[in-house]
Amino acid sequence: MATKKTKQTLVEKATNKALGLATKANDCALSTTEKVFDTSFKVANKSLDITHKVVKKGLDITATQQDLVFDVLHGVKKRIVKN
Repeated sequence: MATKKTKQTLVEKATNKALGLATKANDCALSTTEKVFDTSFKVANKSLDITHKVVKKGLDITATQQDLVFDVLHGVKKRIVKN
């Protein structure tokens, strides 16, 4: 039997073209989503680092202030006991 080359119909051509465009759109969407995820992950990581530093500084300041308050209270206590 001889093989016949069948011509693509107009519908098949349109379907193949639509499939190609859909594949390109899907690839573009996946690539963009990956870039957005990477960027947001980096920004979130930087935000956590900054928050960590701010909280640590705040706790250091709070500790210093508490030491100061207790030193003042200890001094007042000594004066009261002395008198």
